[in-house]
Amino acid sequence: MPRTWVAAPFLVMAIALAAVSFGSIFARIADAAPLAITAWRMGLAALVVIPVALAGRPGVDPVEPRHTALAAAAGLFLALHFATWIASLDYTTVARSVLLVSTAPIWVAILQFVGGKGTPPLRTVLALLFAVGGVVTASAGRAWRGGMLTGDLLAVAGAIAMASYLLLSRQAQLRLPFRPYLAIAYGSAAAVLWIAMAMTDTTAGGFTAATWWVLAGMAAISQLIGHSGYNWALRHVGPLCVAVVLVGEPMLASLLAWWLLGEGLDWQTGAGGLLILTGILLGASAARPPPIPVQTPTQ
Repeated sequence: MPRTWVAAPFLVMAIALAAVSFGSIFARIADAAPLAITAWRMGLAALVVIPVALAGRPGVDPVEPRHTALAAAAGLFLALHFATWIASLDYTTVARSVLLVSTAPIWVAILQFVGGKGTPPLRTVLALLFAVGGVVTASAGRAWRGGMLTGDLLAVAGAIAMASYLLLSRQAQLRLPFRPYLAIAYGSAAAVLWIAMAMTDTTAGGFTAATWWVLAGMAAISQLIGHSGYNWALRHVGPLCVAVVLVGEPMLASLLAWWLLGEGLDWQTGAGGLLILTGILLGASAARPPPIPVQTPTQ
């Protein structure tokens, strides 16, 4: 395999990391309910990927219903991830929220172990230890004020949902081509969120022009570029490696919140960020599983 192709997943993940780090900023400044923000994010993204998937080349090998169901289930957990994580931003700071939601690698490792996938390799374990140490360092000693405990629990729920999503996404893409996978996952996530909005009577419109631009930016940058990049990388690296790279989001999002929103940074966040970066480097250099075969048209 060419060296440039070997490096491609990590370049894509670096771009995706920068894109998703803006998600918490968009969510913070959008003047809308958390569920509405989430529904519009996924709904607008689905409106882009579904037509692109339908316009794809015909003649690919048929896929098993099981993999279609796995993609739909992945979408359900993606919806749950965004719904709980974006809601957490109403109760706590950007830095604390993204730090806790970045514990997804821990839950990926736990779910893989419980599912009989065995223990992760030593380098990945070390990456997890550095990543967890960074999260603990950055958040230790901060008192729970007001509804901060609620925000923390929502962020952790978002991390567990993201871990489940990464594992299901990897399995679904063993047979599904990339664009059809995105269409199913994003479409099912959007459907779940819009049904939830209808059931809870959440306001879906009447926003200011600024909020509409923020929602469009979240869908285009954080979802289509960021999360779609992670999904593509899952075809070439394991879900645990992607989850470890995800923990770089707290550092970037915290810096963006300091720069754009005036949220303070302290030595704990800085020290934790250094540990998290070390975990990312170790995780990215860990052994990769075989890439998912590319679906080719039948003759």
